[in-house]
Amino acid sequence: MGELRQQNGGVRAKRVADVDRKRVLVIDDDLPLRGMLAAALRQHGFQVLLAGDGGEGHRALKLHKPDVILLDLAMPEVNGWDFLQRLQETGQLGKVPIIVVSAHLRVDPQAVLQMGVSAILPKPFNLAELIDLIEHLSQ
Repeated sequence: MGELRQQNGGVRAKRVADVDRKRVLVIDDDLPLRGMLAAALRQHGFQVLLAGDGGEGHRALKLHKPDVILLDLAMPEVNGWDFLQRLQETGQLGKVPIIVVSAHLRVDPQAVLQMGVSAILPKPFNLAELIDLIEHLSQ
């Protein structure tokens, strides 16, 4: 199912299925959670991009054009609020579905949804529910 391509004198396999897989960008400073989410999402057929804060998330968004973003709000450096504000300032908010996954939502969830966020899942969350939500939003 793959094709072999010659590149720099070596043979590299490129799986055609990778082109069709939906990309999920996970922006969270919790390394164990990022690892668990990456493993679970890959097991369900998604390509996974990882970022430790909003700054890394913006770079990944520009480079890889994800289909869905999972965003924690409480992070050091560039937090999730900063990430959302920058998207809003650049006119990018609402172009990619964003699921806020946060343990401490200190504002009204309706206010977050009105900002252009697609969904909110409080931590701890049900993994099956998250997968279903990602599949629904990435169609």
